[in-house]
Amino acid sequence: MCRQDEAGFPQKQLETAFLHSLRLLEQNREYLQMHLQPLKDARTAQALEDMEQEAARLERTFRELMELSAPEEPVQKRPVDLCRLLAQLEGLRGEIDAQSSTKLTVDCGGLEQCLVWGDREMAEQICFHLLSNALRAAAPGGNIQVCLRQTGQDIRLTIEDDGCGLPEGEGWLENRRRFLGGAQAGLLLCRRYCRQLGWALALLPRTPQGVRAELTLPLPTRPFPIETTVEFRSQPSHPDEHSTTALQHQLRRELYLLTRRHSGN
Repeated sequence: MCRQDEAGFPQKQLETAFLHSLRLLEQNREYLQMHLQPLKDARTAQALEDMEQEAARLERTFRELMELSAPEEPVQKRPVDLCRLLAQLEGLRGEIDAQSSTKLTVDCGGLEQCLVWGDREMAEQICFHLLSNALRAAAPGGNIQVCLRQTGQDIRLTIEDDGCGLPEGEGWLENRRRFLGGAQAGLLLCRRYCRQLGWALALLPRTPQGVRAELTLPLPTRPFPIETTVEFRSQPSHPDEHSTTALQHQLRRELYLLTRRHSGN
């Protein structure tokens, strides 16, 4: 067996073992649901819901950890329109308000298009994890602000909340309760993607409370292909009006899990 196969073997085996364990967990939950649900007991129903939510969180955490353990590959950067990316978040503003009583504000600073060199899927994952963290930190009735600004030096994309703050701050106990002492795999993935893309990510305490996640992107140093720019402009400025994007699907699932968690407390 060649050394490359030997190097890749443990990770593949680990992935197979974890996926098998997750399937067994889900099978056990379905078995309990089949036999206990007819009892129509409120505590039993709540326990089954809790099992389903925790299984979903466990699967997401596992996949994020496996992504982190994979070697970093070179990224072929392509044009990404940050305004279109934020339009996906704007499309969920009503649902976020209705389901979590959290007010989401999206501000592109008057820009209709903001092209940068990057990777669309990585950019979507960064936005997903940062917004997910803000939703977890914010209490019902809280506020989340997403802002995009372009200056002569760089491009800034910020996501800030007025929630429980950073783990080491004064609200560390509330932070731990809301995040359940999580592995912070999502944040580690964000830092990894930013490193690959040449972007910078900073988490800063917000006054009087909350966190400001600040992405700093370099201004484009080379022109974009004309056909690519035309392709971006020819697409709907609000894609959510026509179809659900992968980013919106992830956020809706996360919002569902967060809503169920709050209702169960």
